[in-house]
Amino acid sequence: MAKIDQEEKIKIKELFTKNLKDEVNLLFFTKEDGCQYCGDTEEILKEVTELDEKVNFETHLLGSKKAAEFGIDRAPAIIFLNNDGQDSGVHFYGIPSGYEFTSLIEDILDISDQERIDLTDDIKKEVKALDSDVLLQVFITPTCPYCPRAVRVAHQMAMLNPKIKAEMVEAMEFEELSASFNVSGVPKTVINSGADEQVGAVPAKTILKKIQNLAVAAS
Repeated sequence: MAKIDQEEKIKIKELFTKNLKDEVNLLFFTKEDGCQYCGDTEEILKEVTELDEKVNFETHLLGSKKAAEFGIDRAPAIIFLNNDGQDSGVHFYGIPSGYEFTSLIEDILDISDQERIDLTDDIKKEVKALDSDVLLQVFITPTCPYCPRAVRVAHQMAMLNPKIKAEMVEAMEFEELSASFNVSGVPKTVINSGADEQVGAVPAKTILKKIQNLAVAAS
């Protein structure tokens, strides 16, 4: 059974035709047992990538050489590659369904043409200037209408700076990880494994300031 209805497919195909510039390559990581949403996630990717020849994905198992290469130990996982075939830092852990399906489509468009990234020039400049490693984990649920904005801010930052890794984490699929960061409301952005955090969808400037403050504290 199709995961994306025909009307939605027509809209996405038009978006891709009008906006895709560079090829977009994704890696999908799955596991054979104990993964409730791996099959559905792979079907979503299959249906999306069939809409335009510029969008492609490969499937790999956890424990494979490719999973080790990219440090992937959870599934389902989607990794966006950059133009050099390296990890772009844009990750999805969990099914990109509900409101997060929009994040997946917008990320495809942004990584294909980074001129689309809708952060201000000043913010872009400051994000690109960050020179220490940053991990942003944005905990979400598919029914949260405010979550995609938080995910998009983190993902756009990762697209701009290779030192930033930004993960969408579906809180209910990864309950143990969510519990370790006391996720009780979403979206919740955890910075550098708990060094700081932000609940709610806030402007990019707010997240950037927290990252900059951590960098100053560490120097």
